[in-house]
Amino acid sequence: MVTYRTLMEMNRKEIFGETITDSERGEATAVFLKGICAKEDIRNYKKRMGVNFETDHLYPDYYIPPYNGNKKLRLIQGDLPKTNLLYANYYELEILRLLCGAIQENETVKEMIDHTLQRLRQTCFGTSCTQGECLAAGISVLRLLAAVKPDDPEWMDRLLNPLGALFLSFNNSQAAAQKGIPVFYLLMALTDINNEKTRTWISQKKEWLSDLLRRGWITGRLSNGNLSEGDTYNVMRKYIIRNALGTLPEYKDISQYEIYVSDKDGRCYCSI
Repeated sequence: MVTYRTLMEMNRKEIFGETITDSERGEATAVFLKGICAKEDIRNYKKRMGVNFETDHLYPDYYIPPYNGNKKLRLIQGDLPKTNLLYANYYELEILRLLCGAIQENETVKEMIDHTLQRLRQTCFGTSCTQGECLAAGISVLRLLAAVKPDDPEWMDRLLNPLGALFLSFNNSQAAAQKGIPVFYLLMALTDINNEKTRTWISQKKEWLSDLLRRGWITGRLSNGNLSEGDTYNVMRKYIIRNALGTLPEYKDISQYEIYVSDKDGRCYCSI
C-alpha cells in the first residue's frame, strides 16, 4: 500500500498546486522503483485475469494494484473502477507518468516507459477505443503521453478526438456519467496536454465548469448521517476544474480564487 499511497499523495500535491521538493520527488521515485513487482507476481496476476503471460498486452508488466481485500481502491479523482482493465492500467501508467522525470538518470525507468509504450500501441484502449472502461484507461494513456511523448500529436489525437466529441456532446445540465465519461479525470488529461485543441474544448464548456466551481458540494457527510467516501473527493474535483479553466487566457488568474469548505454547511465552494 506504500506505493499506492505515494501515488495518491504526489497526484494530490500536483492537483492542489502544492510545491513538491526535489527531496520529495526523490523519495517518491525510490518508493516506485522499490515497488516494481516481481515477474512471478505479474505472471500470477495475468493468470488470474485469464491471459497468457508471454503474449498479453492488455495488462501491466511492472506494477499491479495492491491487495485490498478484493475491493478496488479509488482512482486519483475519486472514481471507483469497475474493471480490472482500468484498475491495473491506471495504476501502472500513473506511476510511470510520475517517474518520467527520472528518465535521464535511471535506465530502468527509461526501459519501463519504452516497453509500456510498445505495449499500449497493441491495445484497443491505447489507440482509439472509447467503449466502457476502455475509455477511462485511454485517459491514463493520454496522461502518460502528455508527459513522455508530447511530440507525438498523431497518437494523442487518436485518443483525444473521440473523447473530445463525447465531452462536447452532453448538455450542461446532463451528468457526464450518463455518457460514460469520467469527466474529472478527462479534465486532468486536457489540462496536462494544454494545446489549442484542448483549450478550445474547455472554452466551449467554461460556463458550465464555472458554475460547477460556484456550487456547494458535500464533502462526505450525507443528510442521513452516513459517510460517502466518493464525495470526500469533491474538494479535489474543484481544484481539477479550476486547473482546467486556468489553461484559458481569460482565466489565467483563477488560482487566486480560494477553494474552501464552509463552516456553515460543510460543503466545498470556490470564491470565484
